[in-house]
This record gives sequence, C-alpha cells and structure tokens, in this order.
Amino acid sequence: MTVFLKILKWITRALMYVCYAAILVLLVLTVSDVIMRYGFGKPSTGVTEYSQMLLIICMTCLAHAIAEGRYISVGVIVDRFPKKLNFAFEIIMGAAACAFFYIVGSQMLASIAHSIQFNERYFVLGTPRWPMYLVLGISFLACILATVVYVIERIRNYTPPKEKDFFEDNPDLAILAHMDEYKVGKEAEQ
Repeated sequence: MTVFLKILKWITRALMYVCYAAILVLLVLTVSDVIMRYGFGKPSTGVTEYSQMLLIICMTCLAHAIAEGRYISVGVIVDRFPKKLNFAFEIIMGAAACAFFYIVGSQMLASIAHSIQFNERYFVLGTPRWPMYLVLGISFLACILATVVYVIERIRNYTPPKEKDFFEDNPDLAILAHMDEYKVGKEAEQ
C-alpha cells in the first residue's frame, strides 16, 4: 500500500506542477497580450484560445488538493452535525465525488479517440485538442484515486465519539460528586 501511496503522491505532485506551469504561461500570455494590444496596437493571435486551454488545465491541481487534504469545508454547516452524521456525510460525498470524477475523466479519455479520428484542432492556433483531453482525463482519474485513499484513511482513523460525561457540562457538580473522595483522602493523610 505504501508503494501505491508514493506513486499517487508523485502523480498528484506532477499534476500540481503542470497546473503551476499553466498558471505561469497564462500570466505571461495575458501580460504580453495587454502590452501588445494597448502598447503597440497589435493584439497577439490565439491568446484567448490558449487562455481557455490553460484555465481548464489548471483543474489538474485538484488531485493534489484532495491528496493533501486541502479542500474547502463549509464549517458553518458541517460543524453543527453530530460526529457520526458528519462521518457518514464525508463517506457519501467521497463516493459521489468518485462517481463524478469517473464520469468526467472517462468522457475526457473517450474524447481523445474522437478528437484524433476527426482531426479536431483549435480554430486560430491549429493545434490538436487531444493532448488537453489526455491531461484532463489523467487528472480526473488521479482525483478518483486520491478520493478513494482519503475515504479509506478516514474510515481507518475513525474513532466513535465518546459518550458525554454528565460532569463535563457541569464542573461545579463534579466537585461536589468527588467531595467524598476528597474527604476520604484528607482523613487518610491525618
């Protein structure tokens, strides 16, 4: 299992670096387009299509966020649930997320064959579309693996909530309840 986790961590980290590279290229393209458009009056060709591609490729960071537990939790709602219900909710949402990632990832991978068969290309750039589909398909399948590992770890580390002690809520009564033990201890000292 540890070899699998190391491979998964390596894949999600590689996808994170793909996202970082996409953000960097997007930043450079946008700044250069603004400079060319407003500074020289000649906008760059294909920046809009590249920007769309790069924004979609930024989804590759999702697998790393899941694997590292850096996802968003709405504490205002979730913290009000009892621990058992919160645990069940996390497991159900993990299963729903896996189903969603499977549907989207398999559709991306199926789009590769379609894109190659019909030679789909971006209109302005003329570059093929299938490499983007491949990157997204791999990232969504990595999301499935990261979510499954998260759910298994959550189940493995689950500890049922303790029964509440009556005296936890009433510390004053706790002192009175243990007064007899205190008196017995004092008598034994004398």
